[in-house]
This record gives sequence, structure tokens and C-alpha cells, in this order.
Amino acid sequence: MKLHMSVDATPLSIDTENHTVRSVISTSQVDRRGDVILPAGLSNAAEYLKNPVVLWAHQRNVPPIGTCTKLEVLPDQIVAETQFSQATPLARDLFRLYAEGTLRGWSIGFVPKSARPRRRQREEPAGLFFDSWELLEYSAVPIPDNPQALTLAIQKGQIEDSHLIDYLRRDVLGGLLK
Repeated sequence: MKLHMSVDATPLSIDTENHTVRSVISTSQVDRRGDVILPAGLSNAAEYLKNPVVLWAHQRNVPPIGTCTKLEVLPDQIVAETQFSQATPLARDLFRLYAEGTLRGWSIGFVPKSARPRRRQREEPAGLFFDSWELLEYSAVPIPDNPQALTLAIQKGQIEDSHLIDYLRRDVLGGLLK
């Protein structure tokens, strides 16, 4: 069973010369489903770094958009450095969207190895603690704080890849962009 957990976070750093973004890709905070993924539970970091693919929205049917060049497992979060490929318009467009602050979200694709129930607290949904898990990939995801920013990027011609434009219009922006 493969699961996803998303994080909206402002990048920690962006290097426009090397096309890298350093960001938090997972935290120990409760997610929208009430689950908690413990960063220290990542059991296969060395194995993942042998094939450190970074995808767009967990899509395995398109080429990776980049590679993970550094992975830091901290007590309350996982920080990754992503080097975006310059070989495809999609990867170049996505890097520009992160660099200008339009995109901020990341999501890990993982396989749980050990989990236990988590008690509901206040208004949070009940969920699971994932004590041990394997990272399969992580993805740049279109969960912007302001969907209007994506609209402007498309209207200004800052996005070249026609598949990305179609995806953003259909699945992210809905009726905001004609």
C-alpha cells in the first residue's frame, strides 16, 4: 500500500544558478487525515538516495522533474534539496514556479512498515502514527496558497509546457482560468 502526505512550506533556499530548491518535504505534524509520519521512522534513506527521483504530483508516467541531492532527517521534519532537471519544459517551468513563490507544496510517497492508532485531539481527525516507513519518492505538488498566482503565471506566458498548463487549468485552477 502506497500513501501520500503533503506539506505546504516556503522553500528554505533557492539557487537559481544550479536550479535547486531546499525545502521541508515532511513533518511530524498532524496531516489533514489525522495521521502523523515520524521523520525518524524513515527506514530506507540510503536506499532511496541510490535512485533519488523527484516527481510531479506522484505521476510515474512522466519523466522525473529532478533528483534529490541531499536528504536530512531531523527530529521534527525531513529537509530535501531538489535539483530540477533542465531537460524538459515541465521541470524548467516547475522550478520557475517554486523560485517565484507560486508553488510551495511537497508530498512524500511512502510505504508504511509500522503504524499504530492515534487518538483524536480537539478538532483533529483520528488517524495513525507511522512509526516506520519507506520513502518511494517525493513530489512537487500544486497546492498553492494562492491559486490566483498560478493564473497570472499562465496568463503571462511563464509556463511553456502544454501538459502542465492543461493540468493546472483542469485540476488546480478549475473555473478560475478560461
